Amino acid sequence: MNYVRTFEQCNVNDVNLVGGKGANLGEMTRAKLPVPPGFSLTADAYRAFIRAADAQSTIARALAGLSIDDTLRVEKQTQIIRDFLIAQEMPRDIAAQALASYRALAKELGGRASAIIPVAVRSSATAEDLPTASFAGQQDTYLNIRGDAELLAHVKQCWASLWTARAVTYRVKQKFDHDLVALAVVVQAMIDSEVAGILFTANPVNGNRDQVVINASWGLGEAIVSGMVNPDTVTLDKRDGKILSRAIGAKEREIKYAPNGGTVELEIESARRNLPALNDAQLFELARVSERIEAHYKMPMDIEWAFANGKFFILQARPITTLSGQPQELPLQNRGEYNRTMFIEIFPDPLSPIFLSVIAPLFHSMLDFTFQTLGFKSARAIPAIGVFHHQPYFHREYIAGALKPLSAPVRERLVAQIVNPFGHQARGMHGEFSRAYLGLVIRLIRFMTAFPKKLPGLIAEYRARINAVNALELQGLRDAEIVAQVRALTLRDASRLLNYDFLMIALIGITYQMLGTLLEKYFPADNEEVRAKLISGVTGNVTMETNK
Repeated sequence: MNYVRTFEQCNVNDVNLVGGKGANLGEMTRAKLPVPPGFSLTADAYRAFIRAADAQSTIARALAGLSIDDTLRVEKQTQIIRDFLIAQEMPRDIAAQALASYRALAKELGGRASAIIPVAVRSSATAEDLPTASFAGQQDTYLNIRGDAELLAHVKQCWASLWTARAVTYRVKQKFDHDLVALAVVVQAMIDSEVAGILFTANPVNGNRDQVVINASWGLGEAIVSGMVNPDTVTLDKRDGKILSRAIGAKEREIKYAPNGGTVELEIESARRNLPALNDAQLFELARVSERIEAHYKMPMDIEWAFANGKFFILQARPITTLSGQPQELPLQNRGEYNRTMFIEIFPDPLSPIFLSVIAPLFHSMLDFTFQTLGFKSARAIPAIGVFHHQPYFHREYIAGALKPLSAPVRERLVAQIVNPFGHQARGMHGEFSRAYLGLVIRLIRFMTAFPKKLPGLIAEYRARINAVNALELQGLRDAEIVAQVRALTLRDASRLLNYDFLMIALIGITYQMLGTLLEKYFPADNEEVRAKLISGVTGNVTMETNK
């Protein structure tokens, strides 16, 4: 059986044969895009290796009764599988074909067949880079591999990486059958890149398909992929190539070839760290290459690229599977007025999904805490926060529903105050002094009398929690324990202080309105001026001192 396919022999329909990575590299090679040459060991080679080693029974025993919630046991059992596979000998016919293709690649690059050339050895799973789910990064990649023995050893390492704890857990969550997934291995000529990075042919944060987003840093692209550096981030308009935004990252380190194979991390001299990794002309050229790739695939793409000797090279491309479309329509019962007036200055730009996943429940908690303190119940049947175009919005009906016991004029004034506490409000707070309103006033006075004594203790507790977390030995914690600490710090400890912060903002607005009501009888024309003069006399307030 032929276990090898060159890139020229593959296309996008060959995922089952050479995996997602190999299929896309073949597709781009055939489309005359600037892809470094290489070949793939097919998924059939992996299956033949598994059969020759009689590995299926070992895999089945290791995974029997395994729960992905037990992360320590998942790690232990998958390590058994990997150790077993790496210890097996590669079948002779597979090894012979792989080494013959390695020598042919050396000749293609202008050397002798016996030359030792550096290659990247990359896993390419048959369930990888699908249009509906990205399995990329679940298996291993090895860079700057040199020589016959190292090549074969790292092919086996790639095969074994199909059984990492991360890969097994991800397949279970995505409901992919372990027995149906195989692994091809891509062997590609290495590019000793001066600059490398990632490009998205649509903005992955706000979903804008008219924008290209480029991440760039010095050295090999693995520095960005692994999260080792904060790269440059540049957003361009596809239509005219105009640079819409540019953030120069603190590029402290880079990954380069090690002399005897593998890679090495190096410190970047301070003078080069804050220089743009690509100039404007290079950014424009890279954006044009990416447009060719997107036009070929007819969908937004996530592209890994490298720049060396004045040329751009495409190392990988996959569909962007997480790109949001137009904001989803809310269910009919959840519609209403959503307002982000309060957030415009705080969050002027679209927010990342991970930040929104934290900030939305925090704002929900702030609203509910404020209502509870003032003696009201939250409206549970409707959402408190809406998210549109990656921005949070207050749901006005949620706030009005909680304040329903108040008379309409007072309720509307308070709703406006909470939705936009920093904006200009009509002076005074008129309306019948209902039982609910009197209760609000009493609770407000009680809180404002007691809270100054309570605040130092709250701050001390929070600082103690921060110190306790800083003292943790992170290397000794499981991933789930680290995530639990992050969640507790944000959604419990920080949330408690933020609740009081938001409540104080709301109460200050309410008392300011009450002051206006009291003064209106005596200073109807100069109410705003008198109120401003009265509160500017407050001492010990940082904001007031700054304003003065």
